[in-house]
Amino acid sequence: FKLFKGRGKGGEEKMRLVVLGSGWGSMSLIRKLDLDTVDLTVISPRPYFFYTPLLAGSATGTVSQENICESVRKSIVRVPTGGIPQGGRYIQARAIDVDMKNKSVLCSVGSESQDMSVPYDKLVVAVGADSATYGIKGVKENAYPLKEVEHAVAIRSKLLSLFERASSLKTLTEHNKKPTQIDTEIDRLVHFVVVGGGPTGTELCGELSDFIQSDIANSFPDIAKRVKITMLEGLPRILSMFDENLASYAQSHLEERNVNIVTNVFVTDVGKTEAKLKTRDGKQNSISYGMLVWAAGITTRQLTRDLIKKIGPHKGQTSRRGLVVDESLRVVGCEDIYAIGDCAVSGLPPTAQVAQQQGKWLGRVLRQITTDAAQPDSSFRFSYHDKGKMAYIGGSEGIVEVKLPKNPPKIDYEFWRDLHAREPRFTGTPGFVVWRSVYFSMLLSARNRVYIGMDWLRTAFFGRDIVASPQPKRKNT
Repeated sequence: FKLFKGRGKGGEEKMRLVVLGSGWGSMSLIRKLDLDTVDLTVISPRPYFFYTPLLAGSATGTVSQENICESVRKSIVRVPTGGIPQGGRYIQARAIDVDMKNKSVLCSVGSESQDMSVPYDKLVVAVGADSATYGIKGVKENAYPLKEVEHAVAIRSKLLSLFERASSLKTLTEHNKKPTQIDTEIDRLVHFVVVGGGPTGTELCGELSDFIQSDIANSFPDIAKRVKITMLEGLPRILSMFDENLASYAQSHLEERNVNIVTNVFVTDVGKTEAKLKTRDGKQNSISYGMLVWAAGITTRQLTRDLIKKIGPHKGQTSRRGLVVDESLRVVGCEDIYAIGDCAVSGLPPTAQVAQQQGKWLGRVLRQITTDAAQPDSSFRFSYHDKGKMAYIGGSEGIVEVKLPKNPPKIDYEFWRDLHAREPRFTGTPGFVVWRSVYFSMLLSARNRVYIGMDWLRTAFFGRDIVASPQPKRKNT
């Protein structure tokens, strides 16, 4: 498989730019490029970008899974008025190796006979990260991760099937006055455990509490009374990256909504119906459940680990958390290779906000160096501005921590001077309004905004669907 260099409007050869991944970093970068001067190739096994802040909501039906997605092809192909389609190309494949000497990426599209080599002049690695299992037995086999859209689909399908099964068993005990083994089984089926007290786990617990109190209570009234939600966190408090007062508010609010939060506890084994736990003081116990969702951190993908090993610690790749990059986001020890987002180690947290800012900045840099080849890209320095943190905590409430610029603009109004002198925080309904408004404004396209807005209205007026979409079955041939 061979790609030839494209040519610009003046007939000059374009720079071949290969981007690995279709997440926040890569999509933010692509939208800043001038495709008239760059020959762009995007390689990713996932042909769409999805909006991660709404992933927890899609797992409960607050928004539809397809509406939080945006096609990669639509983002890289641009059609001028009355003209023919222009832009980059997308290859649905998995990058398995990088030949740094010959400047090419080896990709797999399903089998070794279909492997292809894609050449590049500059390469951007933005492959993200996987859910971390920490080597704990049974996590891969029995826990439900929440990192991709298909994970949200699986969680929603499992949720609804558990409620239906519990309701069916309930009919068998209607005439029994004494508790039976069936009652014990019902209580287990409707016990949902979320491992991880970060933003993902917290927002999922908030969405679950909404789903149960607003929708399950109407359709399964007898079952809804028996539902339990438990959050397990290894640290002394949840949302450790937030201000302590905001985290305390979130915990109190979730507990008021019947979410049982257990801190200073670690999962040591995950079975199909039961997990073993160990506290910081060494005490051991177990917890049974119908479903356990794993939202306890991230780890590097195989390609990232292979690149770290190939470059080696002698050239500066000394971290196991990702590819070490310099101030220009170039991979240390390599030429013409950049890394952004969760797969890069830059001294910044692995968040969507960081990946988005890195992608936008690198896109502008690549756009500039293609028009000013005499200026080396090493002269650019990435600067990150932390805009704050937000989380939805259920019941139309949220927590927001705003970070204002270190060098505020010169303003005369006393109100704005006071605002810049402190860090604004919002809780409750105001926090929810800010959370929803900010994330709505960050949606990539008008299509997403229309459909997500309609989803929110549908949920507000008619509630969430309690029927999972049927999954197509393969026919035997």
